[in-house]
Amino acid sequence: MQRDLDKLRRRPFFFPLVLPVLLLIMLVMAAAWLFDARATTVVFVVRHAEIERSADPDPPLSQQGRERAIRLAKMLAHARPVRGIDAIFASEYRRTHQTATPLSEALGLPVNLVPSPIWDELARRIKHEHRGEYVLVVGSTDTVPQLIEALSGEKLSLSDDEYNAMFVVFVPQISKTKVVRLQY
Repeated sequence: MQRDLDKLRRRPFFFPLVLPVLLLIMLVMAAAWLFDARATTVVFVVRHAEIERSADPDPPLSQQGRERAIRLAKMLAHARPVRGIDAIFASEYRRTHQTATPLSEALGLPVNLVPSPIWDELARRIKHEHRGEYVLVVGSTDTVPQLIEALSGEKLSLSDDEYNAMFVVFVPQISKTKVVRLQY
């Protein structure tokens, strides 16, 4: 009987020790979540807009493609409250550069051209040099799936007539990378 009374007397001292520990754990978890949210890199990946049909190996955008590039610029210029996109990348082809140019001009940012031989390095470059930023990448039917797989591990494909697909890749520092497929 005396032991039971002693146990009951000791329990009130246990609770004041547990509460601060639980609060500390919750505080650490909240700080990790905030850090992860602030350090998340958001990569908008699109295929170049519609091109003119010609024998040219590097054809320019068609009128419909130029209009799509302008819609993309209007949409992404306000991607976040302060400034929008922080960096723009495109492959060396005229059609990808022309797709990125309206946004580039609207934000006063250069279009960083990425030659095909070093396209494989783009995912690493974005993760290291643009951590926590918003990035636009304009590629082609072959390079868009390649980049998304390098950023997220997710495999996807694009059809030859699919010009309206936009992939938003969320690359957090702690948690799992997520890919959202949209149309614009």
